[in-house]
Amino acid sequence: MSAILPGNHRIDAQIESGARLPSNSIIDIIPHDSSLWLGSGKGLVELHLTGGWSVIDQADGIGQGGISAIAITDDTIWAATAYSEDTEYGWKPAGGGVGFSINEGETWTWMSQPVDSPDETEYDPTTTNIQNLIYDIALSDSAVWIASFGGGLRKLPYGSDEWVINPPDDEPFGAFRHYNHRAFSVVFHDGVLIAGTAEGVNVSLDEGINWMNIQHIPRVTSSISGNFVTALGVQETEDNNYIWAATWRAERASEYYGVCVSGDNGINWRVALSDSTALDSTVLLNGEYLVEYLVEKYGPMKAHNFGFRGDTVYVAADRGLWISFDRGLNWGDSPLQSIYDPTIGELLEYVNFYSVTPVGDTLWIGTDDGLAKGWFDAGKEEYTWRIHRAHQPAGVGGEPSTYAYPNPFSPERGHITRIQLPVNGQMNVNLSIYNFAMEKVYETLKLLPGDGAGDMIGYGTIIWDGLDSQRRIVANGVYFYRVKTGGSSWWGKIMVMD
Repeated sequence: MSAILPGNHRIDAQIESGARLPSNSIIDIIPHDSSLWLGSGKGLVELHLTGGWSVIDQADGIGQGGISAIAITDDTIWAATAYSEDTEYGWKPAGGGVGFSINEGETWTWMSQPVDSPDETEYDPTTTNIQNLIYDIALSDSAVWIASFGGGLRKLPYGSDEWVINPPDDEPFGAFRHYNHRAFSVVFHDGVLIAGTAEGVNVSLDEGINWMNIQHIPRVTSSISGNFVTALGVQETEDNNYIWAATWRAERASEYYGVCVSGDNGINWRVALSDSTALDSTVLLNGEYLVEYLVEKYGPMKAHNFGFRGDTVYVAADRGLWISFDRGLNWGDSPLQSIYDPTIGELLEYVNFYSVTPVGDTLWIGTDDGLAKGWFDAGKEEYTWRIHRAHQPAGVGGEPSTYAYPNPFSPERGHITRIQLPVNGQMNVNLSIYNFAMEKVYETLKLLPGDGAGDMIGYGTIIWDGLDSQRRIVANGVYFYRVKTGGSSWWGKIMVMD
């Protein structure tokens, strides 16, 4: 396995001509000054709110893979990367390291993934970056903290160049022996350090010296819904600060997926939102619930991230964005599930919501299928949306006049493919799909608005979900498509693969 060596790397932090979103997977969004910093599947992205993008990837000196965590304070930006490694046991996630910039992204220092010496005898060492990736970063008064699955909770004291293992309990570190040493999330606020692991929430009032552990306990109304704590967030309101936690079901039969909140620095918790899959119905007295929440409709309540604006809480989760305007006491009848952009005629639907951040009067949402920006129209009581997607304009700069992505794709797993073509104004487009014997299996007509702006100018796409005209999933194999508009006709090829 290759290693990323520490060192200084100079990047071009200016707006890049022609730059656009490099990946449709946006796991984190952090506002800073006049920019948004995005953690994408293909690098760190700075979206300048005044217009334009900057993309920072491995070629610029950061670690291999996509961004797995970001933390920002003042002029310091921290980021971590992760990728997949082909091992003798199959493809496994791997940490690409962690780095920082002290001048708003102009100059970076990158360090390899923190590991232990094989000669370590005081605890069980983690000697590899395989299954040792950083999920979260927090900046406390005295150190930088990272939460890693195989590497546990570690800190880098300011002024030091050595990472120190700091388990959230009194046990010698051992990620494979102790669930509580498998860290997924960490936050620091107002002197309180909180770490989420595979065995609950851990609270320290003295920056990691002493800890208190909170786990799911059946019928106890001040505990959490599940012991897998995958995300943490801090909501600041006029009269109090609240700690939010995404609490997934772990080992115990009584656990269930939910979102929990604490108003006393993580000591006592209330389950604010759940999927109501608790086996013991008495647990549902634990807090305010969507008791009619249907798992069959939305899936388990797997939350990934939080956003806050005053008393309003945004929860980014699989299949929807949940919103509460009163600190989690009440929620709507259903989450925000679909987003439509009339300027490009595109719909975000059946996606997982990974990140959310309000900035002024706008709401930014990161999904596994693109980035969305919304403005709330109080008169209409609805949002107006713009969608940004990773794409190369068809027919420009040597790109083909049409192409499909992703390709191959798997309709059996609910995937879709997008057929890209140039659009210079409103036009009707006919799409025909043929099997290898050139028998037509599907046909549709779509009106493309052709009104995209900024990085989406010239964007035009038609979606195929892998179903034939009788709405049956087509067989695996090679398919040909033809798009016709006006006097133009283009052909392309798609592979369907389970």
